Order: sequence, then structure tokens, then C-alpha cells
Amino acid sequence: MEATNATPVKYDMDVVRWFTIAAVVFGVIGTLVGVYAALELAFPFLNFDIPEITFGRLRPLHTNAVIFAFGGNVLFATGYYIVQRTGNCSLWSNKLAWFHFWGWQAIIVSAVITLPLGLSQGKEYAELPWWVDIAIAVVWLSYGLNY
Repeated sequence: MEATNATPVKYDMDVVRWFTIAAVVFGVIGTLVGVYAALELAFPFLNFDIPEITFGRLRPLHTNAVIFAFGGNVLFATGYYIVQRTGNCSLWSNKLAWFHFWGWQAIIVSAVITLPLGLSQGKEYAELPWWVDIAIAVVWLSYGLNY
């Protein structure tokens, strides 16, 4: 048998860890927003006549938090983990992975700000303003480019 000088692959697990932490945090936040919105249906006085926390504004926030904040972070953490392990390779660019992470979190924060203010397109599951849609496309392209 011949000895090889193959260097072991160093996986970039920090970005996976942070996407996982963000998924847990936003999963809890999305659930709490959903519980509060459900309580508003049972007890309408809980909106305290504040337009930003009425059911009509919290419901899209809840669905976007669960789908995009929780689900998106889980998807990205899983993707970065599985591709590195099954491909036995590291990411193309660790900086691009971090751009992807912080870009996605900025998109989530923009949703948390715009949806309660009523800034939306009025489309089910596509409520975010058009300028956030452009940011989503840029972040998704960075995700695909990193492979």
C-alpha cells in the first residue's frame, strides 16, 4: 500500500451553526406571534386599538416568520451541512456564506418592520415589498453561487 499525502477537508461549520441558532430563535418568535394572533381572535381587545398589532397585520408576519425565517434558516443550515459532508469538500467562499447568512437575517428583519406597518404587496405568501424581493433574489443567488 502506498501512503497518500491527502489533507483532510475542513468543513465550514460556523455558518451552519449560526443558521441553526437563527432557525431556533425565529421558530420560537414565529410561534409566539402566532399564539398572540390566535388570542386576538378569541379576545379582540388584545390589539389595544394599535393598528400595527391587529390580526390582519400579525397573520402575515406569523406566516412569513414560520415559512421564511424558521424554514429558510433550516433549509440553508441543512444545505450547507449536507453539501459539504456528501461532497467531501468545503464551501467555495466562507465570506459569501456569511454574506448569505447576514443578508437573509436582514431580509427577515425588514419583514418584521414592513409587515406590521402595512407595507406589503397584498399577495398571499408574497406580501413583502418589491425591494425586499430583489434582496431575496440576490441572497438566493449568493447561496447558489457558493456551491
